[in-house]
Amino acid sequence: MFEVKNLRRHVMKIRSRHFVLPSLVCIFLSTHCTFTANSQLAYTVTASCTTTSVGRIPINDLGTGFYQGFQGGLYPSGRNQRPAVHDSAGRALATQVVPRNASGGIDLINGKIVLLSIGMSNATQEFSTFKSIADTTSSKNPKLVIVDGAQGGQTAAIISNPGANFWTVIDQRLTTAGVTRQQVQAAWVKEANAGPTEGFPRYAQILDSEFVLIARILKSFYPNIKLAYWSSRTYGGYATTNLNPEPYAYESGFAVKWIITRQINGDTALTYSGPNARAPWLSWGAYLWADGLVPRSDGLTWICDDFVTSDRTHPSTSGRLKVGQMLLNFFKSDTTTKGWFLRSSPTSLPNYGSQLPQQFLLEQNYPNPFNPTTEIRFQISEVGGQRSEVSHVSLRVYDLLGREVATLVNEEMKAGRYEINFNASNLASGVYFYTLRAGEFLNAKKMLLTK
Repeated sequence: MFEVKNLRRHVMKIRSRHFVLPSLVCIFLSTHCTFTANSQLAYTVTASCTTTSVGRIPINDLGTGFYQGFQGGLYPSGRNQRPAVHDSAGRALATQVVPRNASGGIDLINGKIVLLSIGMSNATQEFSTFKSIADTTSSKNPKLVIVDGAQGGQTAAIISNPGANFWTVIDQRLTTAGVTRQQVQAAWVKEANAGPTEGFPRYAQILDSEFVLIARILKSFYPNIKLAYWSSRTYGGYATTNLNPEPYAYESGFAVKWIITRQINGDTALTYSGPNARAPWLSWGAYLWADGLVPRSDGLTWICDDFVTSDRTHPSTSGRLKVGQMLLNFFKSDTTTKGWFLRSSPTSLPNYGSQLPQQFLLEQNYPNPFNPTTEIRFQISEVGGQRSEVSHVSLRVYDLLGREVATLVNEEMKAGRYEINFNASNLASGVYFYTLRAGEFLNAKKMLLTK
Protein backbone atom coordinates (compact mmCIF):
# COMPACT_ATOMS: atom_id res chain seq x y z
CA MET A 1 0.00 0.00 0.00
CA PHE A 2 2.91 2.32 0.82
CA GLU A 3 4.31 1.91 -2.71
CA VAL A 4 0.90 2.60 -4.28
CA LYS A 5 0.57 5.84 -2.34
CA ASN A 6 4.10 6.95 -3.27
CA LEU A 7 3.45 6.24 -6.95
CA ARG A 8 0.26 8.28 -6.75
CA ARG A 9 2.17 11.24 -5.26
CA HIS A 10 4.60 11.02 -8.17
CA VAL A 11 1.77 11.13 -10.68
CA MET A 12 0.19 14.12 -8.95
CA LYS A 13 3.53 15.97 -9.11
CA ILE A 14 3.70 15.36 -12.85
CA ARG A 15 0.16 16.65 -13.26
CA SER A 16 0.80 19.76 -11.17
CA ARG A 17 3.97 20.62 -13.08
CA HIS A 18 2.81 20.05 -16.62
CA PHE A 19 -0.94 20.26 -16.84
CA VAL A 20 -3.69 22.64 -15.86
CA LEU A 21 -6.73 20.47 -15.18
CA PRO A 22 -10.23 21.81 -15.72
CA SER A 23 -12.42 22.81 -12.84
CA LEU A 24 -15.18 20.24 -12.85
CA VAL A 25 -18.49 19.87 -11.13
CA CYS A 26 -19.58 16.42 -12.22
CA ILE A 27 -22.80 14.80 -11.09
CA PHE A 28 -23.11 11.30 -12.52
CA LEU A 29 -26.55 9.78 -12.77
CA SER A 30 -27.45 6.58 -14.61
CA THR A 31 -27.43 8.31 -17.98
CA HIS A 32 -25.72 11.70 -17.83
CA CYS A 33 -23.11 13.95 -16.34
CA THR A 34 -23.08 17.75 -16.20
CA PHE A 35 -19.99 19.84 -15.58
CA THR A 36 -18.26 23.15 -16.15
CA ALA A 37 -14.69 23.43 -17.44
CA ASN A 38 -12.23 26.27 -17.61
CA SER A 39 -11.27 28.09 -20.79
CA GLN A 40 -8.31 25.82 -21.49
CA LEU A 41 -10.54 23.11 -22.96
CA ALA A 42 -8.71 21.91 -26.07
CA TYR A 43 -11.71 20.44 -27.85
CA THR A 44 -15.00 22.16 -28.58
CA VAL A 45 -17.94 19.81 -28.86
CA THR A 46 -19.94 20.37 -32.02
CA ALA A 47 -20.75 16.73 -32.66
CA SER A 48 -24.21 15.37 -33.36
CA CYS A 49 -25.81 12.42 -35.09
CA THR A 50 -24.37 13.76 -38.35
CA THR A 51 -20.83 13.09 -37.10
CA THR A 52 -20.78 9.53 -38.35
CA SER A 53 -16.98 9.44 -38.62
CA VAL A 54 -14.00 11.34 -37.26
CA GLY A 55 -11.52 9.88 -39.72
CA ARG A 56 -9.35 7.95 -37.25
CA ILE A 57 -8.23 4.37 -37.76
CA PRO A 58 -9.04 1.93 -34.94
CA ILE A 59 -5.87 0.95 -33.13
CA ASN A 60 -6.25 -2.70 -34.08
CA ASP A 61 -6.61 -1.76 -37.77
CA LEU A 62 -3.80 0.82 -37.56
CA GLY A 63 -1.32 -2.03 -37.09
CA THR A 64 2.26 -0.94 -37.79
CA GLY A 65 1.02 2.49 -38.85
CA PHE A 66 1.25 5.54 -36.61
CA TYR A 67 -1.07 8.04 -34.95
CA GLN A 68 0.73 11.30 -34.14
CA GLY A 69 4.02 9.44 -33.81
CA PHE A 70 2.71 6.47 -31.83
CA GLN A 71 2.43 3.05 -33.42
CA GLY A 72 -0.86 1.19 -33.63
CA GLY A 73 -1.65 -2.42 -32.87
CA LEU A 74 -3.06 -3.57 -29.55
CA TYR A 75 0.30 -5.00 -28.55
CA PRO A 76 3.95 -4.07 -29.25
CA SER A 77 5.34 -3.97 -32.80
CA GLY A 78 1.95 -3.14 -34.30
CA ARG A 79 0.53 -6.58 -33.56
CA ASN A 80 -2.94 -7.49 -32.33
CA GLN A 81 -1.91 -10.77 -30.73
CA ARG A 82 -0.26 -11.09 -27.35
CA PRO A 83 3.46 -11.86 -27.52
CA ALA A 84 4.04 -15.59 -27.06
CA VAL A 85 5.81 -15.26 -23.72
CA HIS A 86 3.13 -13.01 -22.26
CA ASP A 87 0.36 -15.26 -23.58
CA SER A 88 2.02 -18.33 -22.08
CA ALA A 89 2.30 -16.60 -18.71
CA GLY A 90 -1.39 -15.67 -18.84
CA ARG A 91 -2.39 -19.23 -19.64
CA ALA A 92 -0.33 -20.53 -16.75
CA LEU A 93 -1.94 -18.08 -14.33
CA ALA A 94 -5.39 -18.96 -15.68
CA THR A 95 -4.93 -22.53 -14.45
CA GLN A 96 -4.58 -21.09 -10.94
CA VAL A 97 -8.02 -19.47 -11.12
CA VAL A 98 -9.96 -22.04 -9.13
CA PRO A 99 -12.89 -22.00 -6.69
CA ARG A 100 -11.85 -20.59 -3.32
CA ASN A 101 -13.54 -20.29 0.04
CA ALA A 102 -14.16 -17.00 1.85
CA SER A 103 -10.65 -17.06 3.33
CA GLY A 104 -9.04 -17.65 -0.05
CA GLY A 105 -8.24 -21.32 0.36
CA ILE A 106 -8.84 -23.65 -2.57
CA ASP A 107 -12.26 -25.29 -2.25
CA LEU A 108 -13.27 -27.10 -5.44
CA ILE A 109 -16.57 -28.21 -3.93
CA ASN A 110 -18.10 -25.10 -2.33
CA GLY A 111 -15.70 -22.36 -3.42
CA LYS A 112 -16.31 -19.47 -5.81
CA ILE A 113 -14.42 -17.59 -8.54
CA VAL A 114 -15.20 -13.86 -8.66
CA LEU A 115 -14.93 -11.77 -11.84
CA LEU A 116 -15.11 -8.09 -10.82
CA SER A 117 -15.66 -4.98 -12.94
CA ILE A 118 -13.82 -1.72 -12.26
CA GLY A 119 -14.79 1.60 -13.83
CA MET A 120 -17.15 4.52 -14.21
CA SER A 121 -20.77 5.00 -15.38
CA ASN A 122 -20.34 3.62 -18.90
CA ALA A 123 -18.55 0.61 -17.45
CA THR A 124 -21.28 -0.24 -14.93
CA GLN A 125 -24.02 0.15 -17.55
CA GLU A 126 -22.23 -2.12 -20.00
CA PHE A 127 -20.95 -4.66 -17.49
CA SER A 128 -24.31 -5.03 -15.76
CA THR A 129 -25.80 -5.92 -19.14
CA PHE A 130 -22.97 -8.39 -19.74
CA LYS A 131 -23.63 -9.89 -16.31
CA SER A 132 -27.34 -10.37 -17.02
CA ILE A 133 -26.52 -12.13 -20.30
CA ALA A 134 -23.73 -14.26 -18.86
CA ASP A 135 -25.67 -15.33 -15.78
CA THR A 136 -28.35 -16.89 -17.98
CA THR A 137 -25.86 -18.61 -20.28
CA SER A 138 -25.94 -22.37 -19.75
CA SER A 139 -22.24 -22.73 -20.58
CA LYS A 140 -21.11 -20.39 -17.76
CA ASN A 141 -19.14 -22.02 -14.96
CA PRO A 142 -21.56 -22.49 -12.03
CA LYS A 143 -18.70 -21.65 -9.63
CA LEU A 144 -18.25 -18.22 -11.24
CA VAL A 145 -19.77 -15.17 -9.53
CA ILE A 146 -19.82 -11.99 -11.61
CA VAL A 147 -19.84 -8.79 -9.53
CA ASP A 148 -20.29 -5.32 -11.01
CA GLY A 149 -18.02 -3.03 -9.02
CA ALA A 150 -18.05 -0.13 -11.50
CA GLN A 151 -19.83 3.03 -10.33
CA GLY A 152 -21.13 6.25 -11.86
CA GLY A 153 -18.80 9.24 -11.59
CA GLN A 154 -15.81 7.20 -10.49
CA THR A 155 -13.15 8.30 -12.95
CA ALA A 156 -9.58 7.01 -13.18
CA ALA A 157 -8.35 10.10 -11.31
CA ILE A 158 -10.65 9.24 -8.40
CA ILE A 159 -10.22 5.49 -8.09
CA SER A 160 -6.42 5.59 -8.50
CA ASN A 161 -6.51 6.66 -4.84
CA PRO A 162 -6.72 3.52 -2.64
CA GLY A 163 -8.56 5.56 -0.03
CA ALA A 164 -11.42 6.44 -2.40
CA ASN A 165 -14.92 5.48 -1.30
CA PHE A 166 -15.16 3.58 -4.59
CA TRP A 167 -13.30 0.65 -3.04
CA THR A 168 -15.52 0.64 0.06
CA VAL A 169 -18.61 0.40 -2.14
CA ILE A 170 -17.05 -2.59 -3.92
CA ASP A 171 -16.62 -4.31 -0.55
CA GLN A 172 -20.32 -3.78 0.08
CA ARG A 173 -21.22 -5.23 -3.31
CA LEU A 174 -19.02 -8.27 -2.73
CA THR A 175 -20.73 -8.86 0.60
CA THR A 176 -24.16 -8.55 -1.02
CA ALA A 177 -23.10 -11.16 -3.61
CA GLY A 178 -22.02 -13.52 -0.81
CA VAL A 179 -18.31 -13.42 -1.67
CA THR A 180 -15.12 -11.84 -0.33
CA ARG A 181 -12.03 -9.98 -1.49
CA GLN A 182 -10.07 -13.24 -1.25
CA GLN A 183 -12.30 -14.85 -3.91
CA VAL A 184 -11.71 -12.12 -6.52
CA GLN A 185 -9.41 -13.66 -9.13
CA ALA A 186 -10.09 -11.72 -12.34
CA ALA A 187 -11.15 -8.18 -13.20
CA TRP A 188 -12.42 -6.20 -16.19
CA VAL A 189 -11.42 -2.53 -16.23
CA LYS A 190 -12.77 0.34 -18.31
CA GLU A 191 -11.84 3.86 -17.24
CA ALA A 192 -11.52 7.44 -18.46
CA ASN A 193 -11.43 10.95 -17.01
CA ALA A 194 -14.12 13.61 -17.25
CA GLY A 195 -13.60 16.80 -19.24
CA PRO A 196 -10.08 16.15 -20.53
CA THR A 197 -8.17 19.19 -21.84
CA GLU A 198 -4.57 18.07 -22.18
CA GLY A 199 -4.47 16.90 -25.79
CA PHE A 200 -2.43 14.01 -27.09
CA PRO A 201 -0.32 12.34 -25.85
CA ARG A 202 -0.63 14.11 -22.47
CA TYR A 203 -4.15 12.92 -21.66
CA ALA A 204 -3.32 9.31 -22.53
CA GLN A 205 -0.08 9.50 -20.55
CA ILE A 206 -1.92 10.71 -17.44
CA LEU A 207 -4.49 7.96 -17.90
CA ASP A 208 -1.73 5.38 -18.33
CA SER A 209 -0.10 6.48 -15.06
CA GLU A 210 -3.43 6.23 -13.27
CA PHE A 211 -3.97 2.77 -14.78
CA VAL A 212 -0.70 1.67 -13.17
CA LEU A 213 -2.00 2.83 -9.79
CA ILE A 214 -5.30 1.01 -10.32
CA ALA A 215 -3.52 -2.22 -11.27
CA ARG A 216 -1.42 -1.95 -8.11
CA ILE A 217 -4.49 -1.38 -5.96
CA LEU A 218 -6.16 -4.45 -7.46
CA LYS A 219 -3.30 -6.66 -6.32
CA SER A 220 -3.12 -4.95 -2.92
CA PHE A 221 -6.83 -5.33 -2.17
CA TYR A 222 -7.45 -8.70 -3.86
CA PRO A 223 -4.47 -10.94 -3.04
CA ASN A 224 -5.65 -13.86 -5.17
CA ILE A 225 -6.31 -11.85 -8.32
CA LYS A 226 -4.39 -13.28 -11.26
CA LEU A 227 -5.74 -11.59 -14.38
CA ALA A 228 -7.05 -8.14 -15.33
CA TYR A 229 -8.53 -7.26 -18.71
CA TRP A 230 -8.68 -3.65 -19.93
CA SER A 231 -11.11 -2.23 -22.51
CA SER A 232 -11.14 1.10 -24.31
CA ARG A 233 -13.84 3.73 -24.63
CA THR A 234 -16.44 3.36 -27.37
CA TYR A 235 -16.92 5.93 -30.15
CA GLY A 236 -17.28 9.51 -28.89
CA GLY A 237 -18.03 11.28 -32.16
CA TYR A 238 -21.72 11.75 -31.44
CA ALA A 239 -21.05 13.37 -28.04
CA THR A 240 -22.95 16.57 -27.28
CA THR A 241 -21.07 17.40 -24.05
CA ASN A 242 -17.42 17.75 -23.06
CA LEU A 243 -17.59 14.72 -20.76
CA ASN A 244 -15.26 12.56 -22.84
CA PRO A 245 -15.66 13.27 -26.56
CA GLU A 246 -13.37 12.67 -29.51
CA PRO A 247 -10.46 12.63 -29.86
CA TYR A 248 -10.13 11.58 -26.22
CA ALA A 249 -12.38 8.54 -26.53
CA TYR A 250 -10.14 7.24 -29.30
CA GLU A 251 -6.88 8.21 -27.63
CA SER A 252 -7.75 6.46 -24.36
CA GLY A 253 -7.04 3.22 -26.22
CA PHE A 254 -3.36 4.14 -26.33
CA ALA A 255 -3.32 4.39 -22.54
CA VAL A 256 -4.56 0.81 -22.37
CA LYS A 257 -1.94 -0.31 -24.86
CA TRP A 258 0.81 1.46 -22.97
CA ILE A 259 0.12 -0.07 -19.55
CA ILE A 260 0.02 -3.56 -21.07
CA THR A 261 3.22 -2.82 -23.00
CA ARG A 262 4.87 -1.62 -19.78
CA GLN A 263 4.23 -5.00 -18.19
CA ILE A 264 5.32 -6.94 -21.27
CA ASN A 265 8.57 -4.96 -21.29
CA GLY A 266 9.28 -5.84 -17.67
CA ASP A 267 8.26 -2.71 -15.74
CA THR A 268 8.89 -3.75 -12.11
CA ALA A 269 5.95 -1.61 -10.95
CA LEU A 270 3.72 -4.14 -12.70
CA THR A 271 5.42 -7.43 -11.77
CA TYR A 272 2.73 -10.12 -11.86
CA SER A 273 4.55 -13.31 -10.83
CA GLY A 274 6.34 -14.59 -7.77
CA PRO A 275 6.01 -13.63 -4.10
CA ASN A 276 6.61 -9.95 -4.87
CA ALA A 277 3.85 -9.60 -7.47
CA ARG A 278 2.58 -6.01 -7.55
CA ALA A 279 -0.17 -6.30 -10.15
CA PRO A 280 -2.28 -8.89 -11.90
CA TRP A 281 -1.29 -10.09 -15.36
CA LEU A 282 -2.68 -7.56 -17.87
CA SER A 283 -4.27 -7.96 -21.27
CA TRP A 284 -6.81 -6.38 -23.58
CA GLY A 285 -10.34 -7.44 -22.79
CA ALA A 286 -12.19 -6.39 -25.99
CA TYR A 287 -11.18 -3.26 -27.88
CA LEU A 288 -14.43 -1.28 -28.20
CA TRP A 289 -13.63 1.73 -30.40
CA ALA A 290 -14.75 1.97 -34.03
CA ASP A 291 -15.06 5.06 -36.22
CA GLY A 292 -18.81 5.57 -36.09
CA LEU A 293 -20.49 4.15 -39.18
CA VAL A 294 -17.17 3.22 -40.83
CA PRO A 295 -16.92 -0.55 -40.33
CA ARG A 296 -13.89 -1.80 -38.48
CA SER A 297 -12.07 -4.78 -40.03
CA ASP A 298 -14.26 -7.10 -37.95
CA GLY A 299 -17.42 -5.18 -38.93
CA LEU A 300 -17.96 -3.22 -35.69
CA THR A 301 -19.76 0.12 -36.08
CA TRP A 302 -21.46 2.57 -33.74
CA ILE A 303 -24.72 4.28 -34.67
CA CYS A 304 -26.01 7.40 -32.96
CA ASP A 305 -28.82 5.51 -31.26
CA ASP A 306 -26.29 3.27 -29.53
CA PHE A 307 -25.97 6.25 -27.16
CA VAL A 308 -28.58 8.01 -25.03
CA THR A 309 -30.05 11.26 -26.36
CA SER A 310 -29.07 13.28 -23.27
CA ASP A 311 -25.34 13.29 -24.06
CA ARG A 312 -24.68 10.73 -26.84
CA THR A 313 -21.84 9.46 -24.65
CA HIS A 314 -23.44 6.95 -22.30
CA PRO A 315 -24.67 3.75 -23.97
CA SER A 316 -28.33 3.21 -24.76
CA THR A 317 -29.92 -0.23 -24.48
CA SER A 318 -28.55 -1.21 -27.89
CA GLY A 319 -25.09 0.10 -27.00
CA ARG A 320 -25.06 -1.79 -23.73
CA LEU A 321 -26.12 -4.99 -25.47
CA LYS A 322 -23.40 -4.54 -28.08
CA VAL A 323 -20.66 -4.23 -25.47
CA GLY A 324 -22.21 -6.95 -23.32
CA GLN A 325 -22.14 -9.40 -26.21
CA MET A 326 -18.56 -8.45 -27.11
CA LEU A 327 -17.48 -9.14 -23.54
CA LEU A 328 -19.33 -12.45 -23.46
CA ASN A 329 -17.67 -13.53 -26.69
CA PHE A 330 -14.29 -12.52 -25.29
CA PHE A 331 -14.59 -14.38 -21.98
CA LYS A 332 -15.98 -17.48 -23.69
CA SER A 333 -13.17 -17.69 -26.23
CA ASP A 334 -9.93 -16.17 -24.94
CA THR A 335 -7.26 -18.73 -24.08
CA THR A 336 -6.76 -17.20 -20.63
CA THR A 337 -10.46 -17.02 -19.69
CA LYS A 338 -12.47 -19.87 -21.17
CA GLY A 339 -10.97 -22.46 -18.82
CA TRP A 340 -12.52 -20.80 -15.75
CA PHE A 341 -15.36 -18.84 -17.33
CA LEU A 342 -17.03 -21.85 -18.96
CA ARG A 343 -18.23 -25.10 -17.52
CA SER A 344 -16.42 -28.07 -19.05
CA SER A 345 -18.17 -29.22 -22.22
CA PRO A 346 -17.82 -32.48 -24.13
CA THR A 347 -16.64 -32.63 -27.72
CA SER A 348 -18.77 -34.63 -30.16
CA LEU A 349 -16.90 -37.51 -31.83
CA PRO A 350 -17.71 -39.20 -35.15
CA ASN A 351 -20.18 -42.06 -34.88
CA TYR A 352 -19.39 -45.50 -36.26
CA GLY A 353 -20.58 -45.36 -39.86
CA SER A 354 -23.96 -43.69 -39.95
CA GLN A 355 -25.31 -45.47 -36.88
CA LEU A 356 -25.84 -43.84 -33.53
CA PRO A 357 -24.73 -45.79 -30.43
CA GLN A 358 -27.07 -48.60 -29.43
CA GLN A 359 -25.97 -48.66 -25.82
CA PHE A 360 -24.69 -46.38 -23.08
CA LEU A 361 -20.97 -46.68 -22.41
CA LEU A 362 -18.35 -45.09 -20.17
CA GLU A 363 -14.77 -45.79 -21.27
CA GLN A 364 -11.59 -45.87 -19.19
CA ASN A 365 -9.83 -42.51 -19.23
CA TYR A 366 -6.62 -42.18 -21.24
CA PRO A 367 -3.88 -41.82 -20.28
CA ASN A 368 -4.21 -43.44 -16.88
CA PRO A 369 -2.29 -42.74 -14.68
CA PHE A 370 -2.20 -39.11 -15.83
CA ASN A 371 -0.65 -35.72 -15.00
CA PRO A 372 -2.45 -33.35 -15.09
CA THR A 373 -4.86 -33.89 -18.01
CA THR A 374 -6.70 -36.93 -19.32
CA GLU A 375 -9.45 -37.69 -21.84
CA ILE A 376 -12.73 -39.34 -20.86
CA ARG A 377 -14.91 -40.82 -23.59
CA PHE A 378 -18.51 -41.92 -23.30
CA GLN A 379 -21.48 -42.61 -25.52
CA ILE A 380 -25.17 -41.91 -25.19
CA SER A 381 -27.62 -44.32 -26.77
CA GLU A 382 -30.72 -43.56 -28.79
CA VAL A 383 -33.85 -43.63 -26.69
CA GLY A 384 -36.45 -45.96 -28.21
CA GLY A 385 -34.74 -45.72 -31.60
CA GLN A 386 -35.36 -41.96 -31.76
CA ARG A 387 -32.75 -39.26 -32.06
CA SER A 388 -34.26 -37.40 -29.15
CA GLU A 389 -32.54 -35.86 -26.18
CA VAL A 390 -32.08 -38.09 -23.16
CA SER A 391 -33.56 -36.77 -19.94
CA HIS A 392 -30.23 -35.70 -18.47
CA VAL A 393 -26.52 -36.55 -18.58
CA SER A 394 -24.02 -35.91 -15.81
CA LEU A 395 -20.32 -36.75 -15.59
CA ARG A 396 -18.78 -36.00 -12.19
CA VAL A 397 -15.46 -36.62 -10.44
CA TYR A 398 -15.16 -37.66 -6.77
CA ASP A 399 -12.29 -38.16 -4.36
CA LEU A 400 -11.82 -41.21 -2.14
CA LEU A 401 -14.02 -39.64 0.55
CA GLY A 402 -16.90 -39.37 -1.88
CA ARG A 403 -16.67 -35.59 -2.19
CA GLU A 404 -17.45 -34.15 -5.60
CA VAL A 405 -14.40 -32.28 -6.91
CA ALA A 406 -15.53 -31.52 -10.47
CA THR A 407 -18.67 -31.48 -12.59
CA LEU A 408 -17.63 -32.13 -16.18
CA VAL A 409 -21.09 -32.51 -17.73
CA ASN A 410 -24.51 -31.60 -16.40
CA GLU A 411 -26.94 -31.09 -19.27
CA GLU A 412 -29.35 -32.68 -21.71
CA MET A 413 -27.56 -34.38 -24.59
CA LYS A 414 -28.44 -36.07 -27.85
CA ALA A 415 -27.42 -39.64 -28.68
CA GLY A 416 -23.81 -39.83 -29.85
CA ARG A 417 -20.17 -40.36 -28.90
CA TYR A 418 -18.37 -37.73 -26.82
CA GLU A 419 -14.97 -36.89 -25.37
CA ILE A 420 -14.10 -34.45 -22.61
CA ASN A 421 -10.75 -33.20 -21.35
CA PHE A 422 -10.30 -33.26 -17.59
CA ASN A 423 -7.64 -30.95 -16.17
CA ALA A 424 -6.67 -31.90 -12.62
CA SER A 425 -3.83 -29.40 -12.21
CA ASN A 426 -5.39 -28.10 -8.99
CA LEU A 427 -5.96 -31.50 -7.39
CA ALA A 428 -3.57 -33.47 -5.23
CA SER A 429 -2.11 -36.76 -6.39
CA GLY A 430 -4.28 -39.75 -5.64
CA VAL A 431 -7.14 -42.00 -6.71
CA TYR A 432 -10.34 -40.45 -8.05
CA PHE A 433 -13.59 -41.85 -9.40
CA TYR A 434 -15.67 -40.51 -12.27
CA THR A 435 -19.31 -41.43 -12.77
CA LEU A 436 -21.62 -41.17 -15.76
CA ARG A 437 -25.37 -40.97 -15.22
CA ALA A 438 -27.70 -40.87 -18.24
CA GLY A 439 -31.33 -41.68 -17.68
CA GLU A 440 -31.32 -44.98 -15.79
CA PHE A 441 -27.73 -45.76 -16.78
CA LEU A 442 -25.07 -45.32 -14.08
CA ASN A 443 -21.43 -46.40 -14.27
CA ALA A 444 -18.21 -45.42 -12.51
CA LYS A 445 -14.52 -45.92 -13.14
CA LYS A 446 -11.30 -45.27 -11.24
CA MET A 447 -8.38 -43.10 -12.34
CA LEU A 448 -5.00 -42.23 -10.84
CA LEU A 449 -3.50 -38.74 -10.77
CA THR A 450 0.28 -38.72 -10.28
CA LYS A 451 2.30 -35.53 -9.87
